[in-house]
Amino acid sequence: MKKAPQESSRRRTGIRLGVAIQILLACVLLGAVNYAGFHYYLRGDWSPERKFQLSGQTKGVLANLSSPVKVSVFFSPTTAAPGFEVYGDVVNLLKEYQFAARDKLTVEYIDPMRNLARARELQALHQFGPEENLVILEMDGRSKQISAVDMADYDFMPQLNGEPPRVQAFKGEQALTGALLELAEPRQRTVYFLQGQGEPSVGGEDSGVSLLAEYVGRQGVRVAPLRLSVAGAVPEDAAAVIVVGARYDPPETAMTALREYWNREGRIIVLLDPDAETRELRSFLASAGITPRNDRVLRTVQLGFATGILRDVTGEFSATNRVTRRLGGAEAMFPGGTCSLELAKDPDGTQLEPLITAGEPFWGETEYITDENKGVHFDAETDIPPPLVIAAMVEHGGVADAGVEVASARMVVAGNSEFVADGSITEPNLDFMLSSLNWLLDRGHLTEISPKSVRAFNLNLTDVETGRIALYTLVLIPAAAALAGLLVWWRRRR
Repeated sequence: MKKAPQESSRRRTGIRLGVAIQILLACVLLGAVNYAGFHYYLRGDWSPERKFQLSGQTKGVLANLSSPVKVSVFFSPTTAAPGFEVYGDVVNLLKEYQFAARDKLTVEYIDPMRNLARARELQALHQFGPEENLVILEMDGRSKQISAVDMADYDFMPQLNGEPPRVQAFKGEQALTGALLELAEPRQRTVYFLQGQGEPSVGGEDSGVSLLAEYVGRQGVRVAPLRLSVAGAVPEDAAAVIVVGARYDPPETAMTALREYWNREGRIIVLLDPDAETRELRSFLASAGITPRNDRVLRTVQLGFATGILRDVTGEFSATNRVTRRLGGAEAMFPGGTCSLELAKDPDGTQLEPLITAGEPFWGETEYITDENKGVHFDAETDIPPPLVIAAMVEHGGVADAGVEVASARMVVAGNSEFVADGSITEPNLDFMLSSLNWLLDRGHLTEISPKSVRAFNLNLTDVETGRIALYTLVLIPAAAALAGLLVWWRRRR
């Protein structure tokens, strides 16, 4: 018996309505998924080198931009101009900068081969040649140019065979963040390294702290040497004064100038040479609340039937201090001799806090000059038991609240200077120095991990491993695909 036309029509209408509702729900679901994916998502960098993962310091700079920044990328990726090899890295890195800075940073890409009018406009405005690859940053009417060549370290050996140089390390984040820090300062300040008392020189091929000076210069400040015996006073543009391993006491006039600078809310870093006779310098530190002890931090290690003395100290960064709390979990390495520091008890109007401590099994040995007939052991009556403070900070006239910045005198002291020397400095030690410097400069939001160079990743394979890869890719995998095809053909034939 056939159904009535009216009933069949109602059934078709119901089917159409159901299909329409399903389509509508699918569209709603698709829109909800897209909305959630657009507004709620996670970003990550899973590359081996973490090439585009911004450092904490860079994020702090971008989050605290006082004015909008415009970035002009003057690149021609289609030509072999110097620096063209890093074009892709620069583009990807700037995308991360834009994401972190939101609407405070805009980027314009200018290819001089395709946009000649805009290229000539920029060349006339910033006075550079058409053959250069540059990144130009502009902020509050000031500008900073970064050459693409300065954003990488190169291996020029391939040029001997007529090939282009190979990029060994990408330094884009260091260059961009350093330029932003410089532009953020209305007037560039200077960090002075004290000279004239046996300290390592700053700049030149014989500098023993070239890496430290290089990274300090990337904090938006100028690095310069200072001879107080000649200058007579700390210059007015001084952001901080750094004393690295002075072997002799500064002259009386120099010590007077240093004390006057401290009394007018100066900012100082002192890295001691524990073997040096610097009584006046140590007396100055003691008057500020930090007294270097006449000891050596060490431990003994059992070497078979003999006992060895380990003078390279492993320290622990303070997890609660505003300067070092972001370095928690990392180890401070102090090679060579290190003396411990004694902090004053209940100083009037002064805040004293440890930055790095050496725990067990290290102790402060007071009879550290030994001979072969007398061994080294801990003496509870004369030696200093752990834990030992080997780096500390002092602030005179400040407040305990880390979120409040007031005018104050600030100083960081360490009982070792070898830990910043070229060949000895480690990444945690470098981050400690830069974090300390930014605290001195009233830039607490920059006491984060600083950007580092991204080294090229080289996969070193033996001849056997290379042969196995060739066997799999050239023989076994194609053979497996051919066998699968033959099996499918045979089954279809049957």
